Amino acid sequence: MIEYGGIVNIVTLVVFFIYLCLSLYLVVRQGLGHNYAWICLSVLSLCRLTQVALDLAATELFPPKTAPNTTLESGVAILTELGLTPLFMSTASLLNMTSRPKGRRMQWILILLHIPLLASLILIVAGGIDPDSREGPTFASTEATKAGVALYCACFVVLVWATIVISSRLYLADPLEVKILTTVVLSMPFFVVDIVYMMCFAFEGLYGSQRFNVISGDVTLQLCMQVTMEVARLREVVTDHDYEQLAGTFLWKAYEKSSAIIAVTVLPALKFAHWLLGRILRP
Repeated sequence: MIEYGGIVNIVTLVVFFIYLCLSLYLVVRQGLGHNYAWICLSVLSLCRLTQVALDLAATELFPPKTAPNTTLESGVAILTELGLTPLFMSTASLLNMTSRPKGRRMQWILILLHIPLLASLILIVAGGIDPDSREGPTFASTEATKAGVALYCACFVVLVWATIVISSRLYLADPLEVKILTTVVLSMPFFVVDIVYMMCFAFEGLYGSQRFNVISGDVTLQLCMQVTMEVARLREVVTDHDYEQLAGTFLWKAYEKSSAIIAVTVLPALKFAHWLLGRILRP
């Protein structure tokens, strides 16, 4: 009989296989020069498919709560953390697809963001798993792995700042750029939950509750905080919208409402201040 964790793994395999097919289709359809974001999503899907396949094998080979930290589970732990790299790169690439709202300086910031992302990937692979956690069904990160995940957190702060700055220039965007920015903004809450899970996953101590432990931790917690969040983000990114309906997107509606509020409140106040200043300075 398949255990609960095995069922979750099977469903996850099916879902990420579908998104792998969709992302590969987008790579072919977009052509050279516009498919880097979709390539990153394809890499993420492959990473998650490999991770879940290894986890499913370990789940079926060993009884629940007793599986030792084998090479299979060590690979699952490393791949779980590495999945953030293509997720970050795809988001940064989507923001780079904008032109006028982004500006040249922000373009270089988003490009240079790939350097700490690659550094964090190297640290996680090199760090691996704490040898002291291999004797039982436990997981603990090394200091190098923790440093890599901390770099992820710093990159996320930069990514949020870049999203806010570019979205504040929405009035310069064309309809396609409005679509891209709306996709990124709507996916950010799911990204936050995924980042929080990865931080707990990496910094949970060997002698802690081990609820985020990839080997014998809480499967429901992982399902809700990692798998569901990443699937929701992928759905936001790969869903194709009708360009003629872009004016009805969330971000554009928010921009229109904020502009209306400014027109009703700020502009009359500025006119009054201008009139009052003219009366005071009148000879």
